[in-house]
Amino acid sequence: MKPSAPTAALLIGLFAGSLVNVRAQEKPAPAADRASRPIIRVPTALSLQEARVIIEAAKALVKAENGIAAIAVVDFNGNLVSFDSMDGTSLTSSRFALGKAKGAAALRQSTAESAEQQQSNPQRFHSALSILGGEVMLIPGGFPLIVDNVIVGAVSSAGHRGDGDVRAVKAGMAAWEKFRQNKKSESMR
Repeated sequence: MKPSAPTAALLIGLFAGSLVNVRAQEKPAPAADRASRPIIRVPTALSLQEARVIIEAAKALVKAENGIAAIAVVDFNGNLVSFDSMDGTSLTSSRFALGKAKGAAALRQSTAESAEQQQSNPQRFHSALSILGGEVMLIPGGFPLIVDNVIVGAVSSAGHRGDGDVRAVKAGMAAWEKFRQNKKSESMR
């Protein structure tokens, strides 16, 4: 069976069009020398040094109470800055810690406040869970880190029983505030 003229024209057009596309895709864009490109940096509002101060103070409190925990510090976008999982901490606690920190950063409030919204503002609570795609854990133990009314990150603890996670995070935040004050004093000298 011989194709009709319109069918043949269509087939030729499709074939020619695909050749044009293939040819266009085969031509690589001129590669810029990677070393000559400028370095693109993202804003850093919370340094690794600050994150370590928070984590070490939180761990010290957990150890003093003979507990174990995972402690996470994230930046204002919820990206991990530093993380420690103490010996014996479960995988679940490690994941909870990261989820709590991300939740506190994303929602700009403590995860305990977010958890309360399941009753007081269920639309916000369920929307947050939906939008943040399973990355957040909205149970007590996560707190935003705020400087001059701007969220610079968040910290959380998971695995220390009872309200131990909250105590650990508050100890970390207190050490961070003291560290920031000392840095500020040093820079004024």
